Amino acid sequence: MDIIGVSVPRIDAIDKVTGRAAYVGDLEVSGMLHGKILRSPLPHAVVRSIDASEALKLPGVVAVLTRDDLEGLDPYYGAVVRDRPFIATDKVRYQGEPVAAVAAVDLATAEEAMELIQVEYDELPVVSDTVEALSGAG
Repeated sequence: MDIIGVSVPRIDAIDKVTGRAAYVGDLEVSGMLHGKILRSPLPHAVVRSIDASEALKLPGVVAVLTRDDLEGLDPYYGAVVRDRPFIATDKVRYQGEPVAAVAAVDLATAEEAMELIQVEYDELPVVSDTVEALSGAG
């Protein structure tokens, strides 16, 4: 425990402060694909439909993953309890929940493809008050 309370020199400090440090986002590998995640704009909603057909027609788009591609697979994960889908299946439970994933030859194409994915939602009521949530009334 000699390290607690002691200043430790950072061997990467110079590279970081001078902008020379390399990060994963800086890497380019031949044949590498770029991914983007389409996230729900709503905090609580039933996902009625997802149409990725136009995105898949875009040159440079390699794949679009939606709930329709998960048939027969277990879409759940969790550190303690496997209760969180890695991509929304029947409904979204929080704003920003992943709804679709795009893989494309470059980031610009992936972003353009995301704009072409059509998602229909039926908005559901939101409980944002702790007391109301604990009461079970919401």
